[in-house]
Amino acid sequence: MDQQPDYSGWSSEKLIERVSLLEKQLREQTTKYRSPPQPLSPEPNPKKVKSVRHFDPSKYSTRFIALKFAYLGQHYNGLEYHTNNTTPYPTIEEELWKALFKAKLISPTPNPDLKDGETNWEGCEYSKCGRTDKGVSAYGQVISLKVRSNRPLPTPKPAESHTAENSASVTPEDIIDSESPPSEMAAFDPIEDEIPYPQTLNRLLPPEIRILAWCPSPPPDFSARFSCTERRYKYFFTQPAYTPTPGSAGLSSAKDPKGQQQLREGWLNISAMNEAAAKFTGSHDFRNFCKVDPSKQIDNFRRHINSAKLIRVWPHSQGPVGYLNLPDFQEHHPPDLDNKLNPTAESARSPPQTEPHTYALEVHGSGFLWHQVRHMVAILFLIGQGLEKPSLIDDLLDTNKTPQKPVYDMADAAPLVLEDCKFEPKLQWVYIGDSTNHTPGRIRAGPKGDGKYGNGGAVDELWKVWRRHKIDETLAGSLLDLVVRGQEVHFPPGQQDFRTRDEQDERDPRQKRSESQRVFLGGDAPRNVGVYTPLMRRPRLETVEVVNAKYLKRKGLDPPERNRGKSVPGEDDG
Repeated sequence: MDQQPDYSGWSSEKLIERVSLLEKQLREQTTKYRSPPQPLSPEPNPKKVKSVRHFDPSKYSTRFIALKFAYLGQHYNGLEYHTNNTTPYPTIEEELWKALFKAKLISPTPNPDLKDGETNWEGCEYSKCGRTDKGVSAYGQVISLKVRSNRPLPTPKPAESHTAENSASVTPEDIIDSESPPSEMAAFDPIEDEIPYPQTLNRLLPPEIRILAWCPSPPPDFSARFSCTERRYKYFFTQPAYTPTPGSAGLSSAKDPKGQQQLREGWLNISAMNEAAAKFTGSHDFRNFCKVDPSKQIDNFRRHINSAKLIRVWPHSQGPVGYLNLPDFQEHHPPDLDNKLNPTAESARSPPQTEPHTYALEVHGSGFLWHQVRHMVAILFLIGQGLEKPSLIDDLLDTNKTPQKPVYDMADAAPLVLEDCKFEPKLQWVYIGDSTNHTPGRIRAGPKGDGKYGNGGAVDELWKVWRRHKIDETLAGSLLDLVVRGQEVHFPPGQQDFRTRDEQDERDPRQKRSESQRVFLGGDAPRNVGVYTPLMRRPRLETVEVVNAKYLKRKGLDPPERNRGKSVPGEDDG
């Protein structure tokens, strides 16, 4: 390292000269490091920054349409979006709005009270059919709204012609070329020449939400909510509802429909449930089968149910959870199996049931109250488990006998599906994959890009969702089967375990029957409720009139006169 000079003996002139030199060197170094580095060679093809063009909705025509769509709602906070209401999951409406807005299919009227990018349907003439709750799915949900169209605008008068700058074609990045405004044509086909609405939206929506069809020409004054004449719901469950327990610890107090054999916990009495479901049919006051929302001030709880029945959804097949083939897990407790732990070869060859069947309550009605279907299903489950009799339905529908709703929990939300919505006159739907020369009702292998098959099509996307859940089901079912079968006591061929059932239970303290009643309400597992109290002996809620009056008093409001004594179809669904 160079030795620092001794400035103590320098003259003033010499010091000034030295300072000037150092300042010059500092300026040179500063300039060197501040200047941008020179590239070794020029970039061959520099990318041009694409300018974002302003979208002018006035240059496009609009049309009023209806959309039919499906969604799996387990990971959504219901259909309806509420401003300033933070939810743990997004709503279906939020996802729909974002896709419609990004595709420039809607141009809502600006609302100063809403943030940029917040769901806003103002000016879109938007309505929805059924307002499903958190966790509920739909196969045939319907909305109606005004959207952008490819139909050419009328040719402007010469005095009103636009300049070249104003009439430039607008093509946002997220819109396909075919969606740019078309040139005026001699004849515009309202279907073939239109924007492919389902395909456009399905590219932007999550895979659990799929647009299935669109209606080009709804009737005048059509409303997805008020024009609906029937809503169809299904509530799915398995038989058995939850895994049975072997031994006497798994026997319930209920017996089969003939009263001859004792049932094992987990199995449901389907015939008793069907008998009870039929009692819902017709016009009834369902105040004891819903949750009251005092902010709506509803005083008419009569709804008409067109049909209510239990159906077998699909045949069972061989697969995981095959341990239900074992006699210890079957629905009945036959006396001749008391001294047998393992199934005989004959019984193994012809099992009554080898894996859970799937059933559904299918209920059709003109309109439903808030949580009505889930309350109906909860009562049917109590009847199916032998805890209540089918006559309970009559008692709850008789508001003179039961003016106050007994306290009980409604069924789980996840298995509930809004299957379809019917309108009168019927809507003419154009489904994904359809064409004008396609025979309705036939399965057609359309060209790639038709929105139904192929990469990005609805079928491919839903297959991914189904396969993911199917693999989960297979892995969990196989593990469950392994755990149950791995605890079996194996004997050499020709030998059996001749201990009585009670002796087997005494040697395994885990087999002692629990004192707490297990109640199934549609979830993944039953609930332990302690000693079961029959519904008609339970505490009662306040009457609807008292609940509504307390709300008005708390809010300082006068009793509303509108809708007094009238039933508004679909005002609260599911």
